Amino acid sequence: IFLDKFRGSPNKAVATVELSHDMVNALARQIVKQKFEQRYPSGDVYDEFIRFLSGEQDSLMEISYTKQQQKQKQKQKAKSQDNDTMDVFDKKNQLTFAFKTDNYLDMSKNPNKDEARLTLSLPISVPIFEMQYYAEGCRKSIQVYPTIQFLYSHHIMGNYISEEVHRVGKGAADPQKFCADFVSTVFSRAASKDGMNGVDPDGFDSKVIFSYVKQHPQYTLVGIQPGVYIIGIKDQFNLYDCEAHPLHEILQYAADEVGFILFDKKNTKSVDEFGPYFFEQYLLLDALSKQEVAQNVITYYCKHKDKLQHCLDHYDEKQGKGFVCWRFLMNQSLLAEK
Repeated sequence: IFLDKFRGSPNKAVATVELSHDMVNALARQIVKQKFEQRYPSGDVYDEFIRFLSGEQDSLMEISYTKQQQKQKQKQKAKSQDNDTMDVFDKKNQLTFAFKTDNYLDMSKNPNKDEARLTLSLPISVPIFEMQYYAEGCRKSIQVYPTIQFLYSHHIMGNYISEEVHRVGKGAADPQKFCADFVSTVFSRAASKDGMNGVDPDGFDSKVIFSYVKQHPQYTLVGIQPGVYIIGIKDQFNLYDCEAHPLHEILQYAADEVGFILFDKKNTKSVDEFGPYFFEQYLLLDALSKQEVAQNVITYYCKHKDKLQHCLDHYDEKQGKGFVCWRFLMNQSLLAEK
């Protein structure tokens, strides 16, 4: 059971481990200690095991298996949610914007004139999440940038809102210049992050460098280019909003936290080509949302990449775009082979 779970981990140390009877025995004891006692980090691979089983990237949390235990944990989270929200909205973490209008209702009917909505959709050029992965002998980096409105959700950690974020946010009074600075900054940063790294050309590994996004957020993720993504609140980016956005020319596709594709300009069906089926999309989906379909895509990409692409080639997208339609995609491939 442990091995089947670990094989789906993006962490190479966990995915490739060979468990002995002694290790299974020790791991079971560690799980019991984590769940019912107070377990301290051991500084070895067992920390990675517990972290993966807990669904956490950077912290060790209680492992819950039953619905009753999950309900108890949700109640505990609800009690502390107000404190977490107050941390985000602490005065030192606030960004203040002001607009004057005689009739906001009329302004809101025209997306091009709704200054408040436009400002809240602008992306901050300071990454809120970064991860690296190693594939085909190259080191590649993924940075995710939040919209201003995402800063006021309860999905972020308060310490993200630093002096640099305050400095960047002040430029939002001029959306055109703000967006031009954003593009220049993030594209140059992306170009400096990727490169050859001397890793096994047939190997794969990934790791989260930092994350100020809390686990299991509700969000919309917009792809700009490989390695560069914008994260907004749920339903913030739809086809109509994007047409009025100052960056509409470089917004290529959008997906939500489940994997549903909200719009797509690329119209590609390749795991190696930027778009709704691009491998990076599912690395992010796994890191941010722990979706099972993302782990399926990662496993197939690493071990059965040709088969995965073959299935895509036979998929007509009538049930929707993206690997969220995994069952339909696989079934159509089987029918085509018959």
